[in-house]
Amino acid sequence: METITNKEVNVHLDKETGTLCLTRLLAGTMVFLYDSQGELRGKHQFALPSLTITIPRYGTYVLVMSHPNCQPEVRRVVYAGI
Repeated sequence: METITNKEVNVHLDKETGTLCLTRLLAGTMVFLYDSQGELRGKHQFALPSLTITIPRYGTYVLVMSHPNCQPEVRRVVYAGI
């Protein structure tokens, strides 16, 4: 039996615009963006082929990617000035 996973997700941050682009997630994955204080800053459902999220301001964020058929995937994103 093949294991279903979101570990192959590709996360790219455009530091000039504060745009976060996610690809290679399973369709239907819920993506939650939290700031460093643990406040929810965004909730999105991934649909193929990609998801784009605008980060509101500089700081450290945590992305939680949750799909009912696999373990949650968590990534840290640092949005800092150039």
